[in-house]
Amino acid sequence: MFVVRNLVGATFGAGLAAIAEAQTPQRFGPASVILFGAELPIWSMLFGIVGVLMARRVAPATAAGTALGRTGNAALTVLLVLGVLALVVAGEKRPIVALGWSIGLGFSGLAFIEMVARAVRVLTRVMLDGFVVAATKGAAIWADRRESEK
Repeated sequence: MFVVRNLVGATFGAGLAAIAEAQTPQRFGPASVILFGAELPIWSMLFGIVGVLMARRVAPATAAGTALGRTGNAALTVLLVLGVLALVVAGEKRPIVALGWSIGLGFSGLAFIEMVARAVRVLTRVMLDGFVVAATKGAAIWADRRESEK
């Protein structure tokens, strides 16, 4: 059995290896480039950029988008592209996942930024109200103590 397996396996395996070698697809360009020690996957980055640009074109118009104007919208698009590229370089290397992220971010990027701005505004207002209440109660407590010491 051992002899048969070695004889047939070597011949049969070599034949399959030759067929596999002949069927190897031709490659066009590098799959990734290393820049400053970071691996940059070309197709994922390309899909990410295209996804953000196309999603920004079909995103619903909002008052905030109109208020940004042409320059503000261009700056927002560049920031969203940079965010997607950072996600691709830092973690996910598959092109289809990068495309999904970029479409989602491009379509809802302005809404996300508006939501974060509203949350920061509310948090700031709550913190300032808390400081004002603490300061006024503190002043009342000190005034009561001074009255009781007299």
